[in-house]
Amino acid sequence: MAPVSRLEVNLSAIAHNLGVVKRACALGDDDPAAPPVQVCAVLKADAYGLGASRIAKRLEIAGVDMIAVYTADEARALLTSIVRTPLLILSPLRDLERGDALYRAATTGRLHLTVHDAAQLDALIWLAERFGLILPLHLEVNTGMSRGGVAIEEAPRLLQRIHDRRRLRLAGLSTQFACARDDAAFTDEQANRFFELVEEVDLLIPDDCLLHAANSFATFRSVEHHLDMVRVGLALFGYVAEELAGADDPALLDLARQLVPAVRWTTSVAHIARIPQGQCVGYGATWRAERDSRIALAPVGYADGYPMTLANRGVVRVRMSEEDGQWREAPVVGAVSMDQITIDATDLPEDVAQVGAEVELVGCDRDASNHLPALAAQAQTISHQLLCSVGPRVKRVYISGEASDPAALHTSIPA
Repeated sequence: MAPVSRLEVNLSAIAHNLGVVKRACALGDDDPAAPPVQVCAVLKADAYGLGASRIAKRLEIAGVDMIAVYTADEARALLTSIVRTPLLILSPLRDLERGDALYRAATTGRLHLTVHDAAQLDALIWLAERFGLILPLHLEVNTGMSRGGVAIEEAPRLLQRIHDRRRLRLAGLSTQFACARDDAAFTDEQANRFFELVEEVDLLIPDDCLLHAANSFATFRSVEHHLDMVRVGLALFGYVAEELAGADDPALLDLARQLVPAVRWTTSVAHIARIPQGQCVGYGATWRAERDSRIALAPVGYADGYPMTLANRGVVRVRMSEEDGQWREAPVVGAVSMDQITIDATDLPEDVAQVGAEVELVGCDRDASNHLPALAAQAQTISHQLLCSVGPRVKRVYISGEASDPAALHTSIPA
């Protein structure tokens, strides 16, 4: 039996996007003797709900340098799936148990830990001594995000403590940009604070320590933010250019436009109702037919992650079959229910608006109203949140296309 709805995740598109990120990083590489800027794939929250294990394996093949997750459990899941790439845990981990997958990764130096404060550093020093481990640490510094990380004035003291411990290795020094998408001035202000700190503590930073600050938006805003490594999540799934408010280098913006959307969410029409002019649709009677209408029911609702805020403002695309080829837009009308949305199919041809017709909730066409960033704007949220909200009832389907031809990435075959 076919799934009620499916989320297609195009692994070739994701690998293609990693290549675009690498080309963006190469734009600022003026010194041929310098090592290339590394790329860390941020696969928090099960890769934004898309499936971290499958995506991590594909990125590993494509040459990603590091993978970041937020929780210890997320790291364990990737280690269990035999991912070999170094893993960075972004949350403040304080404990390890012998026999744990994290412990085994720590013994080989593949597990990197983020340090947020002095108390956590105390715990990690104790762990390193207890187990005889050499722990690669990344000290996160608060330059203005004020969410995690050590206060910038405390950073030199913690860096000195790491420097003085033979079982600790400073593998990274990082910060988080708060407004890289749309506030260049504040992003530059944060970057300058970070650069000043790096200059102040230069003697405490090993040559192989990775300086990193840029998220997806900062990566495509300015080469000055690339440093030794960039941390990208949303860019890997193809969504940056639509939401980035400008870039220092037009070449970066051109590359951002080469990112390929990697996600498509579909369902099908389960029922067609014909209603007379004046009849209401959905809970709360928030929509009333201004003419005799045909209403198509699609079996997806807020329990599946379709936002309630798209009631009477969302747009889907409908086609009778893949052979039909032509998508037609139709509005979501009435309230978004737990398991259903209702679509005004009155303007669709009769041979399209039928039970079984394919309904595209999120598409890959940047010009369509159901492109993810456009849909997020309609729902008054962000693309990250929409992706993370897609529920477990929606079947994840992994597909692959020709990575050398971005246009072909949407006419793919099952992986």
